Amino acid sequence: MEQLPFFAHYVATIGYEDQHFDGALIWFCNWGVWNLFNEGIGYRLVEKLNTGAGQPKSFEVSPGHRFRADELADAIGMLLQPMIFAWDSYYLPTWSYGTGDFFLHVSHDSIVSVITRTKVFHDNVFQQLAELNLNPKPANDQRRSRFCHPLLES
Repeated sequence: MEQLPFFAHYVATIGYEDQHFDGALIWFCNWGVWNLFNEGIGYRLVEKLNTGAGQPKSFEVSPGHRFRADELADAIGMLLQPMIFAWDSYYLPTWSYGTGDFFLHVSHDSIVSVITRTKVFHDNVFQQLAELNLNPKPANDQRRSRFCHPLLES
């Protein structure tokens, strides 16, 4: 189980150092796909995380979660929830430099996609994941058409 927190931290900061974290947004966009009892555990955990952050809101009315620069551990803790409970979500980090190089999509099908802005960043990320034996795979056509936009030809 210790591998999942390592993985979440690794992909949440891939290509950057922790000290350059400047905040993030996590957006849950699809839940309730599986068993209500098991997912209910996740709903309660997220509600408790919200309450701990001074925002006592129910799971359903607060699908978006913004984190400050000093809340990287909190952001990773929240990112773990869709990974554990198989919810669709997006993780959009910002950095003190180079913001916008990637974002994550966590799928209820247990797929974490690292969507990169440039091919250079993609190749670097792919190599890093392969070196750690995390078994990266190129995007299939469905994911490519969803997240990638073809270059406009002049």
